[in-house]
Amino acid sequence: MTEIITSVIDLKKTLLDLKTNHKFHFIPTMGNLHFGHLELIEKATKESGKSLVSIFVNPLQFNQTSDFNSYPRTLERDVKFLKKKKVDYIFIPEENNFLNVINNHPKVAIRDLNKVLCGKDRFGHFEGVVSIIYIFLKIINPDFIYLGKKDFQQILIIKKVIKDLNFKTKVKILKTIREKDGVAYSSRNSNLSKLERKILPKLFKCLNTIKNEINNNKFKINDINSFKEDLIKFGFKKVNYLEIRKEANLNLINSKFSKCRIFASVTLSKTRLIDNLGLGFLKVKGSLVIRGKN
Repeated sequence: MTEIITSVIDLKKTLLDLKTNHKFHFIPTMGNLHFGHLELIEKATKESGKSLVSIFVNPLQFNQTSDFNSYPRTLERDVKFLKKKKVDYIFIPEENNFLNVINNHPKVAIRDLNKVLCGKDRFGHFEGVVSIIYIFLKIINPDFIYLGKKDFQQILIIKKVIKDLNFKTKVKILKTIREKDGVAYSSRNSNLSKLERKILPKLFKCLNTIKNEINNNKFKINDINSFKEDLIKFGFKKVNYLEIRKEANLNLINSKFSKCRIFASVTLSKTRLIDNLGLGFLKVKGSLVIRGKN
């Protein structure tokens, strides 16, 4: 039977009673659950131990109040969904009390990983993410935390926090779950109009086209600019970034083979969206992007 917990004190008490005999599988969310979350939840609930899902729309990771206020909230539906999936515990902290808990703890340094992509584009975003994740790790101390590849930069930052602060939590990384037209599931998709939703698949199509051109040795590093222009022509209001970077550290691709991904962020009307796609081992030779054999 699913138990709903709303206070840190009650959560600590529950964990104290159970932690010695059970492994804990933790999925942090901001609610408005979709099939991407479902993949994480089903993986966690199939493992031996106890599953815990948090629902907290974290104001610290939003750059604008309007963005925070417009974030979709579907708490009643989410709770029904999690009960149906037989999640053991749902943690739904009260906002003001939980923010007080966060503010009473020291801030965690992120350093280099938050200076590019979403870190550069959304000042303070990852500091807000890390603040909440640090508290979750401190309180819950889960054996496993489940994250999806759509938020790849966030995964690297959370892994670094876990390593730097000597948490024992292991990170389980699951693939990006997509709709039939290639669109990555995201809570923000529900903010789109019908017309905007029809435009959105062109983002993943763009990423795939870049991948195919690289595989066929037809992609030059400066070609990225023409793809940005294409996205604007397709109807995207803004291309926040479209970059090929190394998976290990998010450095830009260079003359040495490294496992790389293409990272994208676009804005449709007022909605900011992200996606990424693995490209394999790449390097730049002259201006041409070369794919390795692995």
